[in-house]
Amino acid sequence: MENYLLSIYVVQERGTQVTNANLVRQLRRVPASENLGTSLPAVSGMLRRMERENLIRLGETRDIDLTHKGRQLAESMIRKHRLAARMVVDLLGVPLHEVDAEAHMLEHALSDALEKRIQQRLGNPKTDPFGQPIPGSGYREPRGVVTLDKVPNGKAMIVDRIPEDDAELVTYLQESGVLPGVEVVVADVAPYRGVVTLLIGEETAVLGYNVSSDIRLRPA
Repeated sequence: MENYLLSIYVVQERGTQVTNANLVRQLRRVPASENLGTSLPAVSGMLRRMERENLIRLGETRDIDLTHKGRQLAESMIRKHRLAARMVVDLLGVPLHEVDAEAHMLEHALSDALEKRIQQRLGNPKTDPFGQPIPGSGYREPRGVVTLDKVPNGKAMIVDRIPEDDAELVTYLQESGVLPGVEVVVADVAPYRGVVTLLIGEETAVLGYNVSSDIRLRPA
């Protein structure tokens, strides 16, 4: 149930409607170690249970939304997940492509007291290593943040946020230098060819257009 709450929150955070199909797509990005079932009966059964426990509400078109209680629990899970991600990178040097799986395992085990100690030890960070905001940290989104697919060709931007739950993509972004805080120039956004080309210094990174809406940038 915690993973469902986290997944619903992430889908909403990315500006996408939470339909059954979108939720299942996100659930499938949760590490296999979480042993989540994503069959139609498993998902339907969990959603019915969450509705009974007043964690979600289902709209007339079967869209899914968090109740006030559900959002509070989801934010708690997201906070622990992103603090755990920050901890394993800053204190333990875990490679970025391994961070999401480690954070998923740790998030369920962190007590509220330990969460506060980790937060203090890390200097009260406002974002995780991927640039994603930590709920309750006082984070304020910078002005002018847009997704990569909305940036005009030739525009210089700073990477603000990248997705954390695709290990292969994270590996490629790290190897290409497309990381939060790095300045890039959007050389070409070509949906008709299915690619986006970035310049990082004198290097070039070519991304699939399908992932461009999950990468956020802010004005340089």
